[in-house]
Parts: sequence; structure tokens; C-alpha cells
Amino acid sequence: MTIDPLGQIFSSAEAVLFDFDGPICSVFDGYPAQLIASELRELAGTVPHDLDEALRKAAGPHELLFAAADEPQLAALLERALQDSELRAVETALPTPGAVESLAACKRTGKLVAIVSNNYAQAVNRYLAHTGLADLVAHVEGRDPSDPTLMKPSPHLIENATKALGVRTAACVFIGDQASDMEAGRTAGVHTIGYANKPGKADALSTAGADVVVESMNVVAVAIR
Repeated sequence: MTIDPLGQIFSSAEAVLFDFDGPICSVFDGYPAQLIASELRELAGTVPHDLDEALRKAAGPHELLFAAADEPQLAALLERALQDSELRAVETALPTPGAVESLAACKRTGKLVAIVSNNYAQAVNRYLAHTGLADLVAHVEGRDPSDPTLMKPSPHLIENATKALGVRTAACVFIGDQASDMEAGRTAGVHTIGYANKPGKADALSTAGADVVVESMNVVAVAIR
């Protein structure tokens, strides 16, 4: 008998948690993350701080926020700017093939859905509203604007989402496309599915603790039952 690990995970799941950027859409498709990071670095230069090297090394906008965590004034400035940038970015975000079908499959099978993202919650909600998907999502858990250290790979956002849904972590599955997603899910005690949407990601996701790795959200949609 052929074992279907993906189907087994979903058959026992009461709730499915989706990362936003990747599994649901490409947030920065029309407003590149590297451009936003450059703009945030320029903004950071307008206030006194001792984080030049850390900010230079930060790979993207969220890494910049994390790097600024020990400088409250700077962190707050960057947070507000990134919120504005993400609200703009979702207007041109590219939907992920299979994402709508995956959300609809959860609805059809009675599984609760939450979006768990390092993105700004209002940006996620804006995307769901203008794409007509809001009714398919029970809860959105975005980053805590007051504390960037609670972003994934911290389990904080996943734990908050499962509490909001009223579902045990062991009865949840989390789908993400980053190693930090898998680390957060493993620490929180949920099942994890790695979405390897780019070459080379599969190994990194497996190493980070993914229970299963897929290369298409259409595969996820078919497996939800």
C-alpha cells in the first residue's frame, strides 16, 4: 500500500495555517522587497543609531526590523514605513496558483483557516478583501508592531493563531515557504508543510523540519480532505 503522508496530515487536521507571502501570493511581485529594504535603510539614516553594519547585512525588510529591535525609536520608525509599503505592495501582489483552491478545500472540508505572517496584518486583510477571499479565512495573525523579535522563527504568531481558532496545536498544520516557518511550526508543535516554490528550497525546508515538502499549492488543494 502506498503511504500518502500529505493526505495523512490533512485527514487529522482541524485547522490549516498558511503563511501569506509564498503560499497565498507573492506579496512583493510589483513592489520588490529589495527596493523596500533600500528605502528603509535610507530612512534609518535620518535618525541616530549604531546599527549601520547590522542594517547593511539585513537581507530584507523584515530582517531590517529585527535588526533594529534594540533601538525602539528606529524600530518604530521602520515599522510604520514598512506598514505603508506592505499596504502598497498587496495592491500588486501576484496570486499563487492553487492558493484559492486550497482555501476553498479547507472551507469545503470544514477545516478552520488562519493566515500566520510576518507581514502587517492590515496588509493581509486588504489583500483578502480585494481578492474576495476574506470569507475563507477565520483569523489573520500578523507581526506584533511593538516587538519585531516575535516574528517567525519565534513560535509566537502560530501559538496566537491556534489560540484564536480554539484548536490544539497538534491538530493544526502550517504551510510555509521559509526555513523560519518550519522552525516556528516545529517549536509550536504543529505539523509543517514546506512549499518549495523556488529551486533549492526543498532541501532547506526539509532540514528545517518540514514533515512534507511540496512544489505546488495545487498539490495541497488536492490533498486537503
